[in-house]
Amino acid sequence: MVNLHTLVTKIKAQSATPDVLAESLKGMEGSLSNQGLVTQGMQALDPVQHSLGYLYLLEARGCAINLDVPSFVDSALPFVQVCDEQQIRAAPHKFVSLCRKMRECLQGQNQMRRAVLPLRMALAKLAPSPESLTPLHAELFQVCLLARTLNAASGVLDAEVLEIDPVRTATTARDFLLYCYYGGMVHTGRKQYARALGLFLHGLTAPTQVVNAITVATYKKYALVSLVHAGEVPPLPKYTATPVSRCLKTEAAAYQELATAYGKPAAGLQRVAAQHQAVFAEDGNTGLVKLALAAHAMRAIQRLTQTYMTLPLAAIAAEAGLASAAEAEHYLLRMVDAGDIFAQIDAGPDMVRFLEDPEAYDSAAAVARIDDAVQRSMALSQRLQAAHRAVAADRAYLTKHMARERHARYDDTGDVGGESQIAPYPFF
Repeated sequence: MVNLHTLVTKIKAQSATPDVLAESLKGMEGSLSNQGLVTQGMQALDPVQHSLGYLYLLEARGCAINLDVPSFVDSALPFVQVCDEQQIRAAPHKFVSLCRKMRECLQGQNQMRRAVLPLRMALAKLAPSPESLTPLHAELFQVCLLARTLNAASGVLDAEVLEIDPVRTATTARDFLLYCYYGGMVHTGRKQYARALGLFLHGLTAPTQVVNAITVATYKKYALVSLVHAGEVPPLPKYTATPVSRCLKTEAAAYQELATAYGKPAAGLQRVAAQHQAVFAEDGNTGLVKLALAAHAMRAIQRLTQTYMTLPLAAIAAEAGLASAAEAEHYLLRMVDAGDIFAQIDAGPDMVRFLEDPEAYDSAAAVARIDDAVQRSMALSQRLQAAHRAVAADRAYLTKHMARERHARYDDTGDVGGESQIAPYPFF
């Protein structure tokens, strides 16, 4: 059992060499169960100059059985914002553990907004580069969802993630799945449906032999957002893990049935939605189902613009499966305001005139948008080529790939589906 003087002296002496100090502190972790020692040690250290030692002590404090939550939070919030990034990167697992405990405490106190800025700053300190994934990405997105501050995650979410380094960031496969799930939910809340689907799909197609609750929940969101955005649920790519494809047939049957009914008249779709209402509510997806039903009606109205130049509101309501002409007018106004259609409503006879798109797409602004899209595509292509060259020259990858090909004929990974393969990960 190390005493206070020895602990503080070693931390102060080795803070300039974080890797050395991290090894020393690993051997002292047994002593950190003494909360009196931890408290006195924190009082003797500077959270900026001695960040790594302070991190070990504060993280140990968060593991106490009888934790003083307000005091812990008041210590953790400023620390993750002012700590020295070079020091805390020597113990990424400890830093992640501290941030998670801080988020759990604030969630328990219903004070999620207090965690938003500290987590953003903590993420920036932990990530080796803006393109690196960390476990704190999912933590931040979850906090922003619970605090209803979706725009606070925009800067982090808009950065392209191209690197995953488990050693330097303590990132696990579960962290990646949660990043895809919560990130997709933030995009969905901001009505960036295409980007949400991209993240959901990354999570669904991640290599795996065992399907967990995160993957199943991701598919349910993916199915509903696909209906909202595209009017259909495309089949998962062929490279999706076999256990995932098999499991979803039973675990997401209600969603697949809704997707099948989506191509039918509104009455049949609404009947299926009502039939599985309890399932959707239990999954927390009632709101997305309502959006999907509304999108179905709006697509029906859009199809009418390709056939008719004028049409009564009552006829539009009947074609779209809406309850009344007033409801049809409500949808029309929403679609016109969003620029989805161009129409004019004559109040007297309740007649709608569909108009042509006034945009000629030959303005300087339109050309600039096209040029920007081309430039981004070219930049992405260059990154993909660089990544391909790096992987093709990686000795570890080539060795593993050759070994896998050599033994592929002896592998049998076909029969790994079924309910027993679902790992019950709690993540909400």
